[in-house]
Amino acid sequence: MNGSNHDAMRLPWTLENVPHGVLDILRGCNIHCRSCYNSQPDRLKPLAEIEAELDALMRLRRLHSVSIVGGEITLHPELIEIVRLVRRRGLFAELCSNGVELNDHLLAALSQAGANVIFLHIEPNQRRPDLPENATAEDVRRLRAEKAALVAAHGIQAGLTVTAYPEKLAEVEDAFAFALESPHIGWLLVTWCRDINRMPPIHGDLATGMYAESGFAPYQGREEEASLREIERLLETKHGLKPFGFIGSNLDAADRRWLSFIIGATHCRGELSCHKSLRPTWVEKAVLELSRKLTGRYPFYQSQRAGQFALHLLLNGLAGGGLVGNLKLLGRASLPGARLSAKRFLFQRPAAFDERGHVIHCQCCPDAVAKNGGLVPLCISDQVVNNGTVKTGAGIAVGKGS
Repeated sequence: MNGSNHDAMRLPWTLENVPHGVLDILRGCNIHCRSCYNSQPDRLKPLAEIEAELDALMRLRRLHSVSIVGGEITLHPELIEIVRLVRRRGLFAELCSNGVELNDHLLAALSQAGANVIFLHIEPNQRRPDLPENATAEDVRRLRAEKAALVAAHGIQAGLTVTAYPEKLAEVEDAFAFALESPHIGWLLVTWCRDINRMPPIHGDLATGMYAESGFAPYQGREEEASLREIERLLETKHGLKPFGFIGSNLDAADRRWLSFIIGATHCRGELSCHKSLRPTWVEKAVLELSRKLTGRYPFYQSQRAGQFALHLLLNGLAGGGLVGNLKLLGRASLPGARLSAKRFLFQRPAAFDERGHVIHCQCCPDAVAKNGGLVPLCISDQVVNNGTVKTGAGIAVGKGS
């Protein structure tokens, strides 16, 4: 994404020390989405295979947290043990689910196993049993609120994941507004739609480079970047939100493919009373490097600790991040019935191709899975050639989640 970079920080990760990875545990789902990167037949991975993939991820990068994705993860009969497996490795566990099967019994078990956050994939472009056939925006908002409250009631942080379509950018703004206003949502992941209907087999991995066989799909360039700039302008003008950090692409470090927002929010009796996006300062850079030196890894997942975040706001303001605004936020949080929280929003563009067939992806790709002895981006993992065989069948559109 070109244009003004504000003062967003380029994240210091490299391929070896990216603090995040993905466990892809199954194929198969109980709803239908317009956007889904899954294009392989239904299959449950056995626990031993999942454990081997987790071990491979830990050998290849310095993990702090892992996302557990599918398919719909609640369909895996050993989901609880998979969460325990991640937590026993000293990692934080982030789950991505459409939420259909989430109930008090399952959430209690997930909480006991140590699940840290559940991203709910709920959006208008789905056919699902808990939404009417012609669901309205209000129907979607109601379901999001109900599921987020249910997750939060079990002591698990709630997140939301949605797909951005070029012809439906208003839905993206609605998701940002909902995530800001909700007292339960702490995370938001927005993934740009990528049509991979004619995507050919892909060779290679993140370390060696990736390329498509002949017949590759054209790269969506200027049109996509214009739409993304429109979204960024909308978020800034309507909500005062500016990116905190970014990752470029493997071919161009300035090509912003992964945007991170950190937003302080104060809710009073369940209603949003004040919010402010943080600007990066030397404090955040120093904390990142200190964490890497002391623990050998960068932080990724952050728990909700109001006192710790209040200190962050104070130090950030004193270091040039906007002291007046940060103090206003802290002042509102000190009122009776008020609660301070940190909201972390991510916006990502899935992999594409240049005119020569080289795969363009997020530099060092935080959302990578282990495959064929290396790491590949989750969004195109089903298109990567496995054991010398060429994949048959076409994908549809890219979107993270179920």
